[in-house]
Amino acid sequence: MDAGSTPAASTILKEIKIMKLLHTLSLLILMLIPKEVQAKSHALGFAAGSTYGIGLSYSHDWNHNGIQFTALPVWDQEDGGLVAGGINLKKNFHHNEMVGIYGSFGLAGMLMRDVWEDCDWDEEANEEINCETETEESRNYAVGPGVGMEFSFWENMIFRFELPLAVRNGTDGFGISPIPNAAIMYRWNAPPKVLKF
Repeated sequence: MDAGSTPAASTILKEIKIMKLLHTLSLLILMLIPKEVQAKSHALGFAAGSTYGIGLSYSHDWNHNGIQFTALPVWDQEDGGLVAGGINLKKNFHHNEMVGIYGSFGLAGMLMRDVWEDCDWDEEANEEINCETETEESRNYAVGPGVGMEFSFWENMIFRFELPLAVRNGTDGFGISPIPNAAIMYRWNAPPKVLKF
């Protein structure tokens, strides 16, 4: 059996295809945003949560709408790692210079693989023996609506806290729970207009 046909190589190829598909979908969504809207507000920072994913995050707000992408790829073919990401659509209900409130709908996923050596210890030889390579993989996904608040400070900094109702599925099983999202970001270009109902 050649290296390209092993189950691990097959899994990695599937994961690469999924990441390429997500990247393509993200680019298509961004291309659909009209140019006159694209110059409203951009933010870059860090985010973590059930429907945000975890990692570096980019947010784009225009008029009453917004979209946020979050991703963290840390992967090694031998040792495994973590690939996490999410996309979050939001609808701004009201925003003044200090605080805003919004509704959202997010989708996030995480793939984690851990590889280690499981060995017995030989007291007489004072060394490890009977070593076997162990691999543990987990995949989890969450999707759901939420309500959040955005706080502006130091002119260009924003902090977002959101409570979504996350429908979870994957290796950890199925569940529905309110697992919070949080983000801290630097915003540039025009801040969002003061939005009212």
